[in-house]
Amino acid sequence: MPFPRRLFRVMAKASCLVAMLLGPGAARTVAQLPAEAGQTLAVHDISPWVRQAGPGSQKYIVDWVLQETGYAAWHGAVPASLSADESQLRVFHEPEMQKRVEEIVARFTTGADTPHRFAVRVMGVGTPSWRNDARALLRGIPAATPGVQAWIMSREEAATLLSMFRRRGDCAELPTGAVQAANGLPAVLAGGRKRPYVQEIQPVQTPPGWQSLPAACDEGITLDVQPLLSRDGSAVEAVIRCRIDQVERMAIVPVTLPTPDRQRTQIEVPQVSAVRIGERFRWPTNQVLVVGLGLVPWPVPGNNTASSAALLADAKRTDVVVFVEPRLRGAP
Repeated sequence: MPFPRRLFRVMAKASCLVAMLLGPGAARTVAQLPAEAGQTLAVHDISPWVRQAGPGSQKYIVDWVLQETGYAAWHGAVPASLSADESQLRVFHEPEMQKRVEEIVARFTTGADTPHRFAVRVMGVGTPSWRNDARALLRGIPAATPGVQAWIMSREEAATLLSMFRRRGDCAELPTGAVQAANGLPAVLAGGRKRPYVQEIQPVQTPPGWQSLPAACDEGITLDVQPLLSRDGSAVEAVIRCRIDQVERMAIVPVTLPTPDRQRTQIEVPQVSAVRIGERFRWPTNQVLVVGLGLVPWPVPGNNTASSAALLADAKRTDVVVFVEPRLRGAP
């Protein structure tokens, strides 16, 4: 069958348009990528996991692949590509990297219709003296951030430690009760408040000739925990990120009002402390991970116990402790 002239003219115009867009120095083979290092294109079905985790959750698979393999592996001399939508993860890379990505994807998608769960708790303890009382329960594992400590213990030992905390008069929980995290999906625990203050004085035409300009600082704690089961089900890896912002005090600045009598008032300048922590841990599935973030701000309104208000009013820093307990399907 002769090639249709109309179709030929359309293809020719399209080729000219692509050439104009690419410019004179660009390669004209738009649909091909160099594969001298043996790169191949692999497509993974991630729809079962995304369907359970929710729209847009494919980004967590992409992020884990980048963390596990290293960002440099995707932006080096060897052409590579990593992209995903809610149905597929597409990977263009060397065979060794393809194996690593396949392993990671399987950890997300295996048994996705009935996902494993992880209970996450965050406790704030007024002083670190509990570490001496619970010394027999604590078996340390490495942590990367200075001031952060991590331990593993049995479920029974973790329950004992929680009971010790709740008997103290300087302990609060964020929020009340455990938050459930699904396999591969972050659980976010947060608490905070706004701190209003007077930022500036503005002249106005109406009496008394000036007005205060209010502002507010957001202070609070946000902690997200992303656990992921190993492919053989024997261990858990978790990425823990913590962001804390707290107003330590308001510095008072006397100012002269723009009035004939030159009265005085004051504005405020917030002194803010910020904490950023990022950690990654691996531990056996039959154990509970306990992470002590150290003495950090706890800018959380007291709504858990009667002692919470005193904790916030009196303590400049609080020992924040995170519990992550695997609750795997089919496990007792």
